[in-house]
Amino acid sequence: MAGRPELAVVVIGLRAPAELVAAVRSVLDQNIPLEIVIVNSGGGNAQALVDNAGLNVRVVEVEQRLFAGGARNLGIAATQAPFIAFLAGDCLACPRWAEVRLHHHRQGAATVASAILNSHPRNLVACAAHLVTYMRRLPGLPAEKALRYGVSFDRKLFDLYGLFDERMALGEDTDFMARLPEAMQPVWDPQVLTIHRNETSLFRLLADQYRRGRRLGAYLRTVEGEKPLRPFRRIFRDRRNVNKLAKEGLSGRDRTFAMLSLPIVWLALFAKSLGCAIGARYGEKGRRQ
Repeated sequence: MAGRPELAVVVIGLRAPAELVAAVRSVLDQNIPLEIVIVNSGGGNAQALVDNAGLNVRVVEVEQRLFAGGARNLGIAATQAPFIAFLAGDCLACPRWAEVRLHHHRQGAATVASAILNSHPRNLVACAAHLVTYMRRLPGLPAEKALRYGVSFDRKLFDLYGLFDERMALGEDTDFMARLPEAMQPVWDPQVLTIHRNETSLFRLLADQYRRGRRLGAYLRTVEGEKPLRPFRRIFRDRRNVNKLAKEGLSGRDRTFAMLSLPIVWLALFAKSLGCAIGARYGEKGRRQ
């Protein structure tokens, strides 16, 4: 392995969005050598996209749409580095995102999580979107309160515990990590930071949260047999936690703008709760269950 990258990064795209170029550049800008591959599904031409941007990165194209588990598995098969991380095409890797991950892996960590930053921290709609979706992955949260996602893995885990479930519309990472022993819980280090591009339009935010809620409700219906009212109450109850988590997980002006966005957060939580209840009742039309 001398001279070869120790960390592979799989950048996942759906229909070759233009934002994919910035996601790949954020990985190329890391200060360590990396093995990088793009997995794009659902059409578009990711190869032309990166070629036109002058980026020399391997691309795996699949015409049919894949859920995240299928895209992850293709990335695992297409890379060789002993550790592997994943980056969604609508995200950016912050400086040292790869370096700090690799440090923990070299120290023996099988899994390493990432905290999430807001792409538009001075836009109230984006702040609301960020809090609704990532309130438990804010960088200032202590490890015991953080949800540990955005995980990189020791490749050997996939030999021992299998690959990601390709049939799941969401939750494929939760499903995989549930197979791991408790001792392999992901390391929480807020120096591993990912930026997520958040909605800045109120209408698009509410529509997005409704769709997310419906996918979640359909998932809960499939795996847990949830009744509609229970997930509605569970999600909408999060409005009680947002204030506390934002105060603890953010600081300075980021915290100030987050507090100002709370009325929008409550609207977004209601939209997500409504979608979740409908998904739990009827499933999600047009998607595999």
